[in-house]
Amino acid sequence: MAKTDQEIILDMDEFLITYAATILNPDDNVSQIVYDAAKDDLNQLDTLFKDDGYGRVNKFYDIGMGHIRDTNLDITDEELKRQANTLTKDAIHYLGGHIAFFEKWRTD
Repeated sequence: MAKTDQEIILDMDEFLITYAATILNPDDNVSQIVYDAAKDDLNQLDTLFKDDGYGRVNKFYDIGMGHIRDTNLDITDEELKRQANTLTKDAIHYLGGHIAFFEKWRTD
């Protein structure tokens, strides 16, 4: 059964936070740092991670894009990109509203 958008948003955020914890100081509030970097411009993750976009694309954006493609095989590339951009914004917004949850999840 296909995952819902909300389940994919959770997956996206978990993958992003897990990746970030391998690069940033795991003793810091990684979820807050990631959210603060990405809330206005997702590309700021590239600067934060110093990885030329690897984390932003492979550990976050592509997960959402794959979900959209899996649930709509006939989607145009333009519409896929539009929906993926919306989903990534939704995922960052969700992260920002659930910092404590993600930090507890990450550190437990």
